[in-house]
Amino acid sequence: MKKVLKWVGGGFLALIVLGVIVEATKSPEEKAADRAALEQDKIASAAAKEEKAKAKAEAKAERARKKLEALPDVTAHDIAVAYNENTVAADEQYKDKEFKVTGTVSDINTDLFGRPFLTLRGGVNEFMEPQFAFDKSAGSQLAKLKKGSRVTMTCTGRGDIAKVAMADDCTLVENM
Repeated sequence: MKKVLKWVGGGFLALIVLGVIVEATKSPEEKAADRAALEQDKIASAAAKEEKAKAKAEAKAERARKKLEALPDVTAHDIAVAYNENTVAADEQYKDKEFKVTGTVSDINTDLFGRPFLTLRGGVNEFMEPQFAFDKSAGSQLAKLKKGSRVTMTCTGRGDIAKVAMADDCTLVENM
């Protein structure tokens, strides 16, 4: 067994020595050509990685677009009226379900924990307008909005508090 290992080790060492000799005997033109070929391989590899990343991003965007299209479209008014008329029925329709909602911003605020939320016009009165909560990380995006802005967002229904419709996990899709 030791003899076999010595032969394998010796063969490996011989290949290394042979590689060093071959490299040392190359002309400057051959070395430059090797470097250029290596650089071309790096460029081609980087382009392939970039193309793969672009295709992956496009596929992700397409899945998100299809998911968005599949969500039910509602208005803030639809939700507010549903909760005002029958909380149980409205919960079955909206609570813990994702939907796409469009409306006009009546207020931009934060809750007790610093989470931003929007209130959209369309409530049964000005004191009962639906509220749509966002993650804290959406603060900079919501800071660009103004009262009266028309928005579309995806949200998950949370039910109501004293007949005021509430939603969580909102993501701004469009600011018109």
